[in-house]
Amino acid sequence: MPAMEGRQCEEDQQEETLQIQHQNLQRQQEEKPISNPVEAEEDKESFHKKEECLGRDLHEVEEILGYNFENKNLLEQAFTHSSFSGDCNSYERLEYVGDAVLNLLFTKEHYFLYPDLPPGPLTRLRAANVDTEKLARAAIKHGLHRYLRHKKPLLLEQYPLHSNGLIDAPKALADIVESSIGAVFIDCNSSMDTVWTVFKRLLEPIINPKTIGRHPVTELYELCQKRNMKVKFVDLWKEVMAFEVLIDDRQMGRGEYGLKKEIAHNRAAKNALENMVRILGDNYKDHIVEDR
Repeated sequence: MPAMEGRQCEEDQQEETLQIQHQNLQRQQEEKPISNPVEAEEDKESFHKKEECLGRDLHEVEEILGYNFENKNLLEQAFTHSSFSGDCNSYERLEYVGDAVLNLLFTKEHYFLYPDLPPGPLTRLRAANVDTEKLARAAIKHGLHRYLRHKKPLLLEQYPLHSNGLIDAPKALADIVESSIGAVFIDCNSSMDTVWTVFKRLLEPIINPKTIGRHPVTELYELCQKRNMKVKFVDLWKEVMAFEVLIDDRQMGRGEYGLKKEIAHNRAAKNALENMVRILGDNYKDHIVEDR
């Protein structure tokens, strides 16, 4: 009997403890607010402000482009970098489309605009108008870079129309031009005429046969080949981020650039050409005239 009474007493204590725990839990739930009306309103207001800001930004981009999108999501996607953490997809697929469309647009434009220009010069002319540096300048000129959603530093200094490979322009700036082209192309049901009408103005000044520059490496090789001179580039980039140019075993130029090997290479060629101008004088100018 005493044993049974002991067990009963223990069970009663456990049940009482469970009841107390249950009551405490209920009290905590009742005391805990489901939501703070003020904070909820602030969150709602913040959300609408973000939506309003995004909508205003998209409207400003439409004004720059001179085109109103039927599908605003395409425009939002066109200005979303892959580094940006959000619900919207990045611009990579639209950039892919825009790259192809832009090349075709310039191919068509140059074919009819310059009926006597051979394929080689046509190819170089198109390449100069669609390369990263040219498109990056268009983005900066019209302020499109201000609307890019990203978490990546963007830097671009002021340079002439085209440096022919002497600077390293941020690719993301060129990307948003191509992604914008892709977005307009998809939004307007693949109308090439509409896309060209929108972007021809934004891409001005368009490089033509008179304003196109020559790539320094190409120009150096052609000049030396014409004069039976031997060209040699000495790769010092791993050691001192530089290239040296030897013409007939004589040092003629040097170029440095720490961020991209190709830029240092091109700058070395440019420096060699500048030094050769002083050596060849009028003969160098004659070469330029003949080549054009």
